[in-house]
Amino acid sequence: MSGYVYAGIAGFLAGIVVNYFSDVLPQERGLTRPICANCSVPFSWMEYFFLKKCYGCRQNRNFRAYLILISSIIFSILIWLFPPVRLGYWLGLLVLAYFGLVIVIDMENHLIFHIVNLAGALIGLIVGTIRYNLLTALFGGIAGFLIMLLLFGFGILFSRYRVRKLGFDDGEESLGFGDVFLAGVLGFMLGWPLIIYGLTIGIFFGGFNSLALIAYLLARHHYEKMNLFTAYGPYLVIGAAILIYFPQSLTFLSSL
Repeated sequence: MSGYVYAGIAGFLAGIVVNYFSDVLPQERGLTRPICANCSVPFSWMEYFFLKKCYGCRQNRNFRAYLILISSIIFSILIWLFPPVRLGYWLGLLVLAYFGLVIVIDMENHLIFHIVNLAGALIGLIVGTIRYNLLTALFGGIAGFLIMLLLFGFGILFSRYRVRKLGFDDGEESLGFGDVFLAGVLGFMLGWPLIIYGLTIGIFFGGFNSLALIAYLLARHHYEKMNLFTAYGPYLVIGAAILIYFPQSLTFLSSL
């Protein structure tokens, strides 16, 4: 079989893994047999792997499961064709799968589990050491953690101010502590000082999306929804992914 076929199969398996962890971690907080989100009947492994309907309620699988599998196959083939510098195909695919897991869980649940960040820290140290060296990776991780910790502190102050203005606490936070740990993980991968660029890109995209959402709600007069906060994890991941998979972008950023 050609390399494209192997890459497609590997991408399919990576998509299955991302879907599995995205399904079981929010539900069970551990590695268990996946269950139907609609009726809580456990899937058989064959039903789950091949995206078949639930045996109990005959409900189709959600759109995200198909999107993850298709995206994983496509990106796996692209990484096969254009492997990231110094990482190669397999490690590049592992990092991509981790990024996909963070994005899905944070978008669907607005949190990043500690076990996901711990696994990411191990992957990040390996990636950072291969890309640079252990010391550079550690400095990047510490810098990413401290920078996001500072922003997290500002977020707490903003949330308290907002609660006073609203007159009640709706539980919304501008940043979660999972984002702080995630910034450390990405710092391990990007190293110092590249983590500064990665966070800047992520914060820019996150801020732009928030402004666009606010403008949309204002235009539609949906003032009651103005208390929505955006999951920031996906944007931080996008910033890191751009620098890992498109290193030539650093030349453009350095010229700004």
